[in-house]
Amino acid sequence: MKLTFYRGEVPNFGDELNSILWDELIEPGFFNDDESQLFLGVGSIIWNDFNPRAKKLVVGSGYGGYTDLPDVHDGNWQFSFVRGPRTAALLGLDKNLAITDSAILTHFADIPSTEKRFKASFMPHFQSIERGNWKQACELADIHFIDPRDDVKKILNDIQQSELVISEAMHGAILADTLRTPWLAVEPLASQHRNKWYDWSESLEMTLEFKPMPASSIRDFWAKVTGGTGLGRKSQIAERVLAFTQDYFVKDAASRLNRLSKETGFLSDEAIFKSKAHQALEALSTIAPVKV
Repeated sequence: MKLTFYRGEVPNFGDELNSILWDELIEPGFFNDDESQLFLGVGSIIWNDFNPRAKKLVVGSGYGGYTDLPDVHDGNWQFSFVRGPRTAALLGLDKNLAITDSAILTHFADIPSTEKRFKASFMPHFQSIERGNWKQACELADIHFIDPRDDVKKILNDIQQSELVISEAMHGAILADTLRTPWLAVEPLASQHRNKWYDWSESLEMTLEFKPMPASSIRDFWAKVTGGTGLGRKSQIAERVLAFTQDYFVKDAASRLNRLSKETGFLSDEAIFKSKAHQALEALSTIAPVKV
């Protein structure tokens, strides 16, 4: 059974969480390099481009629309549970499989508690790092910057040390909720990253309210206006031509983040959270030898 998750040119927190989470929960010897059996955990990795003959075991993953819908009824897919009701509906699965995102299982991992150090922290989506000026905007706003490309354990520690997490990255909010740190969701600049948030929030019976996402650069602004990623050639040309606008965007983003940092954060209902966490653990225990 091979642990399988997205890994691009740069590490991304939600995906890299897989590299530590399952070792915390599952007894040694469960995973190997057998590519004929794939374990799909945290992430929007229900794709249509896996080896069609490989057996795919889905444990809390979601469908994010990053590929066409796979045929999950071809006999090579097994579902322990999925991220939310939207994933279940799109794939034609039993709605009872829509427990929640498997990152909730971090609740059962051995993560040392720590004191609060930051009044507010901000985590952008990892793609926003390349096109934006978020570290500078956070420094100007006196808000702690959480880089989604950092070491997973450092990020978990940063979340725990925050009194409020403002996040464009969905797993920034999911882990804040799991660690019971109040959070605010800002609408991802790239529209393709938005629907999965509703999939997760509906699984915990939350009404998601996105806050407007600031733009810290001309490429951020491009993504916001076009709904694209702001990583293509046209946005790069616009960045060069309009380089003189950078200071304006950084200051405006800092001002908007500062206002967000004064708002009241959100947490899922405690009873629903605990119920879903235990449902996820029980589902995991039926397909793997768990430690907890």
